[in-house]
Amino acid sequence: MNHNSTSHAGEQKQVLPANLESINGEIGKLRPNGNPLMAHKFGADPYALVFNNRVYLYMTSDKLEYDQEGLPQKNSYSSINRITVISSDDLVNWTDHGEIRVAGPQGAATWASQSWAPAAAHRIIEGKDCFFLYFANNASGIGVLSAPTPVGPWVDPIGKALITRETSGVEEVTWLFDPAVCVDDDHQAYIYFGGGIPEGKAERPDTARVMRLGDDMISVVGKAKVIPAPYMFEDSGIHKYNNMYYYTYCSNFDEGDRPEGDPPPGEIAYMTSVQPMGPWTYQGTLLQNPGHFF
Repeated sequence: MNHNSTSHAGEQKQVLPANLESINGEIGKLRPNGNPLMAHKFGADPYALVFNNRVYLYMTSDKLEYDQEGLPQKNSYSSINRITVISSDDLVNWTDHGEIRVAGPQGAATWASQSWAPAAAHRIIEGKDCFFLYFANNASGIGVLSAPTPVGPWVDPIGKALITRETSGVEEVTWLFDPAVCVDDDHQAYIYFGGGIPEGKAERPDTARVMRLGDDMISVVGKAKVIPAPYMFEDSGIHKYNNMYYYTYCSNFDEGDRPEGDPPPGEIAYMTSVQPMGPWTYQGTLLQNPGHFF
């Protein structure tokens, strides 16, 4: 008999940790024990989509890399070509829907080599629910997949990158990655992306961008606009609340003296605007770097 069960009158009874309970034979977490969301694999860069009272999280399907002796080595991130999807209706217990094969020869987008930092969006087009998954092909461009449900099946509707170095307004962006999407109340959609630090411009990198998406959600319209995020590094995010737009990002790690009021290194900072494309006002930081706590 193993230590996870006890026996009485020839029967086995499961003994669960204090933070779990068994309901109809299924094991679930009890509040307030909501973390970790999943423990059996990595899930970086999570992005949330709410549909039919269920939250879907799309994550970079990160994996360890090994040297010739089979030992873990520093991750190059060059082999990541899938996106993990999990979902929950209580934000405590999660269902793993597996991995989306995004990039590479076996992926939906065979032109891409990697898939990092996804963003997901839902929109009704011609009376049908349509879902879109935006991803970074390393730092060289952003692609898009589409599906009839939040978990697929996913296809590449355009057969190429959505945003590239040739896209208007992105010529000075160091890293074309980390998309975030907002579908506004009028159904117009916007994509936010970018990052990196041009030489000598740590304080004002000007590498964050916002751009309109087409009505089909698989095209871009017009020219990308600069979001003047101080000490911008990566990780664009967007949220609308009470008619205010909140743009979030991770500040860079430049060690020079920073003007008072600018974000400290490696924190999640935010800006606000009454319009989805700006102008933006820097407000402060929301989350400190994990190193502050650990």
